[in-house]
Formats: sequence, structure tokens, C-alpha cells
Amino acid sequence: MGRERSMVGVIAAYIGLVVSNIAGNAIYNALGGGVGAQMGSTLTLTASPSPFFIKAGIFIIVLVLLIIKGDFLKRANTSHAGFFSIIASGLYSFLNAGIIITALVSFLSDAQRTDLLTQSNYINLIQQYQVWWMVVPVLLMIALGFKEKEVV
Repeated sequence: MGRERSMVGVIAAYIGLVVSNIAGNAIYNALGGGVGAQMGSTLTLTASPSPFFIKAGIFIIVLVLLIIKGDFLKRANTSHAGFFSIIASGLYSFLNAGIIITALVSFLSDAQRTDLLTQSNYINLIQQYQVWWMVVPVLLMIALGFKEKEVV
């Protein structure tokens, strides 16, 4: 995956995070509780939506759709421009993974998040630096934007 495509993934993750946090709460409130179904006279199925699954579902759908079908992806150049491009692509992909994990953990309830953070040292480490996962890709895009030379 080229550096530009990796940047598209990072941008799509930011957009997915915003959309899922805003739309997820609205959808959860609209569903307002549970959904039930009666099957025959003896079997009743009930389900109550979880804010985590609603937000995670929206996040993944938006992320995948933007990466696959997003208009700005069609304009991204996928050619490699040498060794530095490969390094930048790997760095963007690493930071994108941190954004995705941070987003998914942020969708959990406080009790679930606390349980997960006590059980996983890696998730706990990622969560401790959550601000950096959000800020470093933007700073990297700006810094690399100054590095790029105009080809006429």
C-alpha cells in the first residue's frame, strides 16, 4: 500500500470516529431499549442494542466505505517514490492502527473499558497515548507536505 493510500486510511479513520460518535448516540437513542420477537407460543427472543456495537459498526462501515469507495481515494497516487515512501507508508499504517484501536476502546462503557485495560497491557499502553495517536498523523501530514517538491 502506497503512502497516499495509507494517508487515506488515516483520514478515513478520523472521519469514521467523528461520524460514529455522533451518529452512534443518535441511533442508540432512537432504538431506545430492546427489540423483541415472538416465535411460536414458547420462544421469545429479545435483544437490546449496545452502544459499543452500534458505534463500532458505524465506524467500521464508514472506514471501509471511505477507503474502498471514497472519492478522494480515486485521486490518491499509489506509486512508490522510493525508500522514504515505504517508510512513511509503514508509519501511517502503524498510526492508523493506533487510531482504530483507540476509537474502538472509546466506544466501550466505562466498566468494560476498565476491565479491558486491566486485562491487556498493549491496549492499556495504546490508551495511555491516545492523544498522540490523534495528533501525530496530522503533524506528520503537515511535515511531509513541506518535504514534497512540486513537479512541474
